[in-house]
Amino acid sequence: MQFAAVLPSFGPPARDPAAAERLRDVAVAADELGYHVLFAPEHLIYPQTIGTPYPYGGRFPYDVTDPVLDVVTTLAWVAAATRRVRLGASVMVLPYREPIALAKALATLDVLSGGRVMLGFGSGWLREEFDLLGVPFRERGARMDEYLAALRALWTEERVTFRGRWVRIEDAAFFPKPVQKPHPPLWIGGASPAAFRRVARLGDGWLAVPKRPEDLATDVAAIRKAAEAAGRDPAAIGIAASGGARSVAELVDRLPALERAGATIVTVPALFWAPTVPGAIELMAEFARRVGLAPR
Repeated sequence: MQFAAVLPSFGPPARDPAAAERLRDVAVAADELGYHVLFAPEHLIYPQTIGTPYPYGGRFPYDVTDPVLDVVTTLAWVAAATRRVRLGASVMVLPYREPIALAKALATLDVLSGGRVMLGFGSGWLREEFDLLGVPFRERGARMDEYLAALRALWTEERVTFRGRWVRIEDAAFFPKPVQKPHPPLWIGGASPAAFRRVARLGDGWLAVPKRPEDLATDVAAIRKAAEAAGRDPAAIGIAASGGARSVAELVDRLPALERAGATIVTVPALFWAPTVPGAIELMAEFARRVGLAPR
């Protein structure tokens, strides 16, 4: 089992020029404590009022005036301050992005970080954000599937030709290619049946929303069943989860159940447990000691 930490790239910790220092402090601490992955979330733009129901229960938990730093820029910043920890997106909303420019940015990040990129993509849920970006909400699933295929083509083909509904590339040269071969791992987020099928068909792993282990096990079983139907080895699909715990002690207690449920990466949401970034780093260190992470 591996462990991940969340970067303070959103909300109040990202609100002023000290955000750069906070990001560096969390990233360096995670790297030195032996964490395996750092995750950064994404929203590009908010409406003033959110009318779309939040799909993960209750109200949307953030204020629309809270900043969310750009994922690729943030990960590039922390890549320069770290040596080993993987650089994860959890998640980028792929239908928002023009795939050629995104492929270039992510390949560059993989090259400059020495092959540490771990991509997390989702189809999105906030209809008003799609409207502001001029992307039809009803097309989000089809766009995501096509954009994933386009990214793979750009990253793996020496002479790139791709003919899709929204992306058309004819006999192009695209370099650099990512360091990781055939490309950085592609993890898929989402909690809908359509998301589970996409993980089963296309994903190297699933980025789960916070859930208790027994609920996680049910979803993992559905993904594994869909993977078998798609002719894939279910055991080859990773599962990243946080277990819905509210403290270090509770998360440590849930680790055996999370492992039985299928989790291969457990996210430690210390930023949600502590009122300050230094407090979150202390909790990250406490968790690392309790599970025996090897300091680097």
